[in-house]
Amino acid sequence: MRHAVLVLALTACSLKVDYTGTLFACDADGACPARYSCIDQRCVPTEPTPAACTTAVATGGDHTCVARKDGTAWCWGRNDLGQLGDGSTTDRVTPVRVGTLAGITAVATGNAHSCAIAAGGAVSCWGHGTSGQLGDGVMTDRQAPVDVKNVTGAVAVALGDGHSCARLDTGAVTCWGANDAGQLGDGGGTRATAQPVAGLTGVIALAAGGDTTCAVDGSHVAWCWGGNDNGQLGDGTETSRNAPTRMAIADAVGVAVGRAFSCVLTGGGVVSCAGRNDQGQLGTTTGSPFSDSRVTVSLRDKAVAIAAGDRFACALDDRARVWCWGEDGNFQLADSLGDNHAIPTLSSYSDAVELAGGGNHLCVRSKTGGVTCSGYDGRGQLGDGRRTTQGAPQAVPALAGVASLATGGAHVCAALGDNTVQCWGNNDSGQLGDGTPTQRARPTRVDGVTDARQVVAGSQHSCALLTGGTAQCWGLNNTGQLGDGTTDTHGLARAVIGLSGIAQLAAGGRHTCALIGGTVKCWGENGSGQLGDGSANDSATPVAVAMLTPGIKAIAIGARHSCAVNGDGTVVCWGEGRSGQLGNGASAISHVPVPVTGLTGIDQISAEDDSTCAHRATDGSVSCWGGGGNGNLGDGAYSDRSAPVKVNLAGVTRVGVGATHSCARKSDGGVACWGASYVGQLGDGLYGGHPTPNVIAAFSGVRDVVGGDEFTCGLLDSGAVSCWGDGRRGQLGDGIMSRTTPVAPLLPCP
Repeated sequence: MRHAVLVLALTACSLKVDYTGTLFACDADGACPARYSCIDQRCVPTEPTPAACTTAVATGGDHTCVARKDGTAWCWGRNDLGQLGDGSTTDRVTPVRVGTLAGITAVATGNAHSCAIAAGGAVSCWGHGTSGQLGDGVMTDRQAPVDVKNVTGAVAVALGDGHSCARLDTGAVTCWGANDAGQLGDGGGTRATAQPVAGLTGVIALAAGGDTTCAVDGSHVAWCWGGNDNGQLGDGTETSRNAPTRMAIADAVGVAVGRAFSCVLTGGGVVSCAGRNDQGQLGTTTGSPFSDSRVTVSLRDKAVAIAAGDRFACALDDRARVWCWGEDGNFQLADSLGDNHAIPTLSSYSDAVELAGGGNHLCVRSKTGGVTCSGYDGRGQLGDGRRTTQGAPQAVPALAGVASLATGGAHVCAALGDNTVQCWGNNDSGQLGDGTPTQRARPTRVDGVTDARQVVAGSQHSCALLTGGTAQCWGLNNTGQLGDGTTDTHGLARAVIGLSGIAQLAAGGRHTCALIGGTVKCWGENGSGQLGDGSANDSATPVAVAMLTPGIKAIAIGARHSCAVNGDGTVVCWGEGRSGQLGNGASAISHVPVPVTGLTGIDQISAEDDSTCAHRATDGSVSCWGGGGNGNLGDGAYSDRSAPVKVNLAGVTRVGVGATHSCARKSDGGVACWGASYVGQLGDGLYGGHPTPNVIAAFSGVRDVVGGDEFTCGLLDSGAVSCWGDGRRGQLGDGIMSRTTPVAPLLPCP
């Protein structure tokens, strides 16, 4: 959803700004309109005040729901299985009302389904239902709410991946849905209607996550049951339980269950956790990837409430502050760190009364009824209208006249018709070339490069081939990949030493190669022999690739391997080969070039990470080899291949390889992609992935297509650029990137 454009006239200048990331220059003195801040000389919209009209909040795998004070329920985020309850399967980046539900007092969310409690204690559910988790007596998905059978007097609902449980006003617990790990606690099988959990009375707290359920009874005893493969029940074993098992904890008052771990809160404000700990989700430095006995979380203050996400947990202290620990790669812990940590860290949330942990996001409700959220926003689950993935091609605004395009790990560079270069995306190593480490979600001019005719991008470095046949590079240089004779990282372009007459450049993970007069020279990392000089020594200056037949006409390099097309259309590769990326039928490293099996007539190759694809000019076919675990080799399998396999696609003119996917430009100007698509990198809007090519609908006029780590960009015949997939680091160029601090969902209040 796009928001209305604001046109604001100021005394010093006129500014046009919108909330989706279209940014305009600050005034000369740094002034911006109200509710906009000057950041990097651009007016950036500040967060709106959270809508103060909620009574409850819940977060699922990739979606969020709230109950409003008027008794309606609202949801936003991922919706492919109907988990938002608005009658569709369309993701929503801002809140939408759930059906016609009224009188709602509480909401709950599982991985891909949701439930709500009405004032009379009846329960309605919607979303994924193939395990019976919606409780309506059948096993099917529902895009709108259905009534749960056999449940009355509900006061709380807790949802896992495929099961649901309700706490009743009698103190009993009843559950329904998947029961493969005993998560229903009744010793039976999967069921689509609610059945009581025997032996539990006077229950005061209930939580579920994954395939595990926990409760606290009126005697302050904690009970857990269900999946226990990581020791998440905390009973000293890794044995799943199909009936409630008593925990050895006194004075329990609360529970929280994540994916493969659980936590218990005591009346004294102490939190202890058990289960998986690979991301620090147990809140202590145990030095072990899991613990089947509960360990005490290292909290500095007394906790009064706890919540768990998939791989993180948070505690609310008695001063309304929020402390979190565990996975933080998407800034879900709201501490601006972005790094996993096993010791609780104070978040930026304050004045909190309720916590809700999701797959990779966290939402907090304040005393005033306002909700703010932090973390991953790839499916719109933060509700602020600025999702960080795009499942279909989106134009990079205000970029035109592009002659050459390159994608790196999480950044993009474009050489323009005027021979300047613009880059955008991740910049923590200076790979955007503007002299700063600041991420850019809009194209930014590279300083000091004025005569470029080609650009290439590695994992964290970039290079330009100049019109005179020399090269400049910038960015990370820890292995000498800039070729300037040093290992000093540079945020400004530096000349590659001793090269001239360059016809083509290629950049990989941490090395770079140049095609010169039919021969190849490489520089940078060489631990796997990717420089091809017969050694395993890194080089900060170009070295000649050994044993190449003169007349090389194209090159491409991946993370730790390199390939070249011979003048006769055959292909050779060198470097890392343990995933089959050398294409010679073996799975071993080679420090010198080896022939790729069975390829002839090749005119173009593309490589990224541990896979390579080659285009045959004579018949427009594509063959791929190397790492194929994501279906990215296009042969219908999810397996590595040490020799080329043919992609079931005809009429191809160019191929572009990403880290987990591949795309091809067809002769009609359309694009087909295959492989992983969990962040939309295939461009078909499905976020599902497939191991054979699928044409992107309504996308044509493409000249070239290039793949990054988890995103793709297409260069159009018009000189414009469109990108799709993961944009968390700004690599889609649409002005949007991950936020390190909480944002406010755009929830309307009555």
